[in-house]
Amino acid sequence: MAKINPENVMRRTRGENASYVIGEMRALGMNPNRNSRLMQMHRILNSGYIPFDHSEFPIALEAERDMQQLGFIFDQKGADRDNPTFMKLAADLMMDPALPQDNLERSPGRDAQFELYLAAVCRNAGLLPVQHAEPDVSCVANNIVFSIAAKRIKSAKRVKDHVEKAADQIEKSKNPGVIALELSVAWNRKNLPIVSRLQSQSHVLIAKAQGDQFFDEHAMDIFRLVNGKGVLAVVAFAFRIRLRPDNQWGLDGMTTWLSTAEDDQGKQKYETIYRGFLAGIPNLTEL
Repeated sequence: MAKINPENVMRRTRGENASYVIGEMRALGMNPNRNSRLMQMHRILNSGYIPFDHSEFPIALEAERDMQQLGFIFDQKGADRDNPTFMKLAADLMMDPALPQDNLERSPGRDAQFELYLAAVCRNAGLLPVQHAEPDVSCVANNIVFSIAAKRIKSAKRVKDHVEKAADQIEKSKNPGVIALELSVAWNRKNLPIVSRLQSQSHVLIAKAQGDQFFDEHAMDIFRLVNGKGVLAVVAFAFRIRLRPDNQWGLDGMTTWLSTAEDDQGKQKYETIYRGFLAGIPNLTEL
């Protein structure tokens, strides 16, 4: 398991970072609609202090997640602006309601955001070249091309379906691969922040237990579904907004890895992508 260090990933203020994201979108030739989630977040984060009981506070809080990730993505974009797949994903970012719980069925904007985030982590780790290639992202470590299948799961009932599809996609790529599952909404359907001081202090242990429980519950199905398809690991991501002991809001992310490598050679490749990928996660603390 790995945890994002609680220090802010960005050196920009929240408002500056939101303006940076909008500026990068416009530099790509895109003009987010004033009612889009990105523009709503930009406006709110640059409007001054937002009290807890303000009607727009939930959107300001959600921006803690979206804008941090998007700022990191644009910092690592490299030459992707010349890639039509990147441009399509960037255009999709303008979609989705400002609050993910307002549409638990379709989320093309945040699906694209997760895919772009994975590519940015790979690029930040120096796993070059990084490409938006089938199934979603490819990268290179120790001269081995690895494929990553990205799945944002919004309901725990759909885990097996997503894993099966991702495993088939990795097999089709003919590269060793990793299935990346983003489970933030599946594990927190109401998108509630952590506000309890006790829960905040224990969030690492709680998140670790949640990740371990997830794989305890699904491991047998996962091993069955990925068998013989070149899948080295399944990694579960979860991002949660938390009121920290210093009374500052922050974003915390956890990853939990399950190795599915089937032989010694596969295990060596797993260690290569595991160590390489973790090196690219911003402000990482490995547990």
